[in-house]
Amino acid sequence: MTPLIEADGLGRSYQQAGEAVVALSPASLRIWPSQRIALVGRSGSGKSTLLHLLAGLDQPSCGKLAWPTLGPVESLLPEKVALVFQAPSLLDSLSVAENVALPLLMAGQGRDSAARVAFALKTFGLLALVDKLPQTLSGGQMQCVAMARAIVGQPKLILADEPTGQLDQLSAQALLDALFRHLADSECALLIATHDPVIAARMDIHWHMEHGLLSCGERTAGSV
Repeated sequence: MTPLIEADGLGRSYQQAGEAVVALSPASLRIWPSQRIALVGRSGSGKSTLLHLLAGLDQPSCGKLAWPTLGPVESLLPEKVALVFQAPSLLDSLSVAENVALPLLMAGQGRDSAARVAFALKTFGLLALVDKLPQTLSGGQMQCVAMARAIVGQPKLILADEPTGQLDQLSAQALLDALFRHLADSECALLIATHDPVIAARMDIHWHMEHGLLSCGERTAGSV
């Protein structure tokens, strides 16, 4: 089996006030189809930096990063890799349905978008919000819409940055229940960055981030 992502000595640093700041110390990792990974760490530990690198949104300062089964970095978003941002990422001028349809339109798959958008919204119980604008939604509802947008294009990898941060514990578990049901028969890999141990416990594999240092753990005892 070929990994979706492989990285060797991957690192990211930047300059701040004339000094080098290490956001990600050199790390090596592999992500395989169907894996369920929790990236656990405090805010500011480097989780978002790693996700942006893996999605091809940022350039590493050192090391090698490749997507063997996905192709060149220019082809990753939004068709092959879906990224759910920590901050609100819906376009204010578009309805919920239009926001969810964006990955399909960008990938030239708008022909049957209505049915696929409806399915994605139904997956997370959002059909009643189809015509709403983002400014009328709660923070939790916006994150659920962002997750629907992530699955609509049937990506090979979903990278989610604190997707339950705006949700109470009951709603967070319901979101994961719906996502796991959707991915049950799929080879799509899922990596969720979180500082919530309850959410992390739902995942098969735990990676840990602390002060830019990544530790890739082994498979845990059961999930879902």
